[in-house]
Amino acid sequence: MAIVKTVHKWERVVPVRFARAPHPTDPTINSGTYDQNAPEPDDRGFLPHTTGGAVFPIGIDTAVAADAQPETRVRLIRMDMENTGQLFLTAERPGIFDITLPAANAVMPSTKEMMVKLRAIAGGTTNLQVRFGSIAGPIIHQMQVVVNRLIPVRVVAHVPIINGAVVINPLPPPAGAPFPTAQGTAFPPQALRNDASIRQMISDANIIFFPYGIKFNLDAVIDRAVPGALTGTINLPNQGMVAPDNPQFRAVAAVNRVPRAINAYFVPQISASAATINRTAGMALSARTVRDRYALFIADWTTSFQSIAHEIGHLFNLPNDPTNRMTQHVNTRSDIGGGTGRPVRFDTISRRRLMWAFTDFFPASVPAHTPPNPRDHDLALRDDVGYGIDTPGGMLSVKALNNDPTDKEMAEVQRTAGALP
Repeated sequence: MAIVKTVHKWERVVPVRFARAPHPTDPTINSGTYDQNAPEPDDRGFLPHTTGGAVFPIGIDTAVAADAQPETRVRLIRMDMENTGQLFLTAERPGIFDITLPAANAVMPSTKEMMVKLRAIAGGTTNLQVRFGSIAGPIIHQMQVVVNRLIPVRVVAHVPIINGAVVINPLPPPAGAPFPTAQGTAFPPQALRNDASIRQMISDANIIFFPYGIKFNLDAVIDRAVPGALTGTINLPNQGMVAPDNPQFRAVAAVNRVPRAINAYFVPQISASAATINRTAGMALSARTVRDRYALFIADWTTSFQSIAHEIGHLFNLPNDPTNRMTQHVNTRSDIGGGTGRPVRFDTISRRRLMWAFTDFFPASVPAHTPPNPRDHDLALRDDVGYGIDTPGGMLSVKALNNDPTDKEMAEVQRTAGALP
């Protein structure tokens, strides 16, 4: 295997690496929407040392016949080796997954980017090995594959009526809002999002969580309060608005609550006043730290199911360390805990993660240079980390690197989802 590389003092040689495969057939495409059959490998660092590479999650629904299981895809990319070098793939241990592309014992294409497809057989963990020269050749790289059996999670959707002082919308509705409240009108007491939209958001959240072994099952009937009825109605200071503070949160989370389920409340606004509308897409409290009132809230103005998946991550106790209130998101910190504070992480890998906060996209909210550097607004890899322009990723961390409270997110959501109080 010829490796042509200029070396100054020292250099790390990486023959190949694995990466997300956004397109179902074209391995040269680097960006695309969330796809449960194209999860993000956790390629942070080089741990665990037994793998030396990425860790790749795959979901398996054991209620589906083996030959009907979907193919999960990932790309293999040549980094520091020539395209003519012959590469083969093997599974370290049979019975966990089948390699469906390339065909059995077939050589990989002589291209820089190559598509790989796997079909889950059973829950478990083993390595996908890259061999050089022949099917029995030396292993030059490997990726740990974790096949996760699904944990069913019940979801109960509520659309309460929130009575209070009438608040007038002082701003134009946000672009793309599904059911915007027009500027100069009063916020309605009940969410304008219809039942079909709610069902679609929960269904789409499954796209992100499926590889990690979580399946959300929404109740057939959505608990929508009827005007004039007492059930599903609550009085708060402002009509149609839930302030992002603990007392109001806990009060609404008690409305028609169902135990051992995610109670999802769809409301017009998550805000304390008209001065801060259309800023908070959702919020949630951990089912491990607030066992009697954990719940999920989603505001009308958001259209992204990544937002609801992100908030479910908080409900599933992410970050992993509930005693460390300094870390509320992957990229932010608040000195007093809660909410989004000053940026502390702004790297490409962090932005690919589900728990990266949705609010601080580069470059608009980052005072990079004074005077401004034109290059700050021309860094495509920061604008698109693989999911579209200004779109965060859906990755949960699988590895444990160095006691970081944002490690082992997959294990944490599985632990919480399997024991909702």
